[in-house]
Amino acid sequence: MHGDDKLPLGDLICPEPGCRAELVAVEVRKTGTRFLRNRPGTSDCGHALGRAQSGGPPSAEHRWLQQRLAEMCGDLGHSAIQEHYESRADVWVHNTPPLAIEVQRWPTAFADRSRARQSTGANVLWLLPESASSQKAAKELFRQPAARVRVFEEGSRHVSATPWNPGHSDRVWLSIGATVMRPSADGLTLVSAGNYDAKTFLREVLDGRRRWFGPREVGFKYGSGWARPDEVEQMRAARARVKLRVPAPTLQAWPALVATDRLAVADQAPPTDTPPVAAAPSIPGPEDFPSRPASGSADAVSQAELTHKVDPPTPSVMSGSTQRGWFRRFRTWLTGV
Repeated sequence: MHGDDKLPLGDLICPEPGCRAELVAVEVRKTGTRFLRNRPGTSDCGHALGRAQSGGPPSAEHRWLQQRLAEMCGDLGHSAIQEHYESRADVWVHNTPPLAIEVQRWPTAFADRSRARQSTGANVLWLLPESASSQKAAKELFRQPAARVRVFEEGSRHVSATPWNPGHSDRVWLSIGATVMRPSADGLTLVSAGNYDAKTFLREVLDGRRRWFGPREVGFKYGSGWARPDEVEQMRAARARVKLRVPAPTLQAWPALVATDRLAVADQAPPTDTPPVAAAPSIPGPEDFPSRPASGSADAVSQAELTHKVDPPTPSVMSGSTQRGWFRRFRTWLTGV
């Protein structure tokens, strides 16, 4: 220091053990506030001392979450390092690819810090505790590969716990939520799974069975989230089937004829102006045909003679009365009577 009213000069580094981020001294002229922040052009290490609301080194909550997450990864068979020097990650999990876990309570350069971790070949997981209540930080939940981390009393999904405070039990349950997705009831959308067990979530992420999708991902209720690739494919297939489905035409049934209507129709008399139906022609009986004279009589006529002299009538074109008159004339011609 050069006097009580002077800011420190020379190279400054982050005082967090293991962190070598470069800092610069800043003074707000209007208020006279002095603080340290990351040097422009370098990545934000997350430990800068100029936080608007809290500042200073990581809180007890931050350190407790770091330790518990590292222990969980160790239980899953993955080596985890807190405050990883090379990547500056809160928790660096050795895996293929590695996973950089960041616990963040205050607004920061999320995109820049994500790119810095990804440039080392690592995937990134941002975990925002309930104390990260600013709207700016909350918006990053759906823009970055992020999720909410919550701490509940053991055996409860509703009673919050603060095991980092003195006098509180360490028997708690961690959940990951907000952006952990599951299929909807109809299978057409992925929705929030609610409070999801933290160890199960970490196992799925490290095994590659759950990964980040988004932002602006079709079929996701919020446009992004941590989802299982197989469930994403099933959702997309279901949406494709709905698009190809053609609705069946609706058939309009005719109203049924009730019994009373049938009786009324049966009892109804035919209209009086209906023309009468012509009677069918009568078929001539035996009395209408002449009896043939006995063989050898004077009146006998050979069949050949009849055939040559008279053409057989065509009954189909004669009425009954016409047929009877014709036979009378024919009989008179034969008998002469």
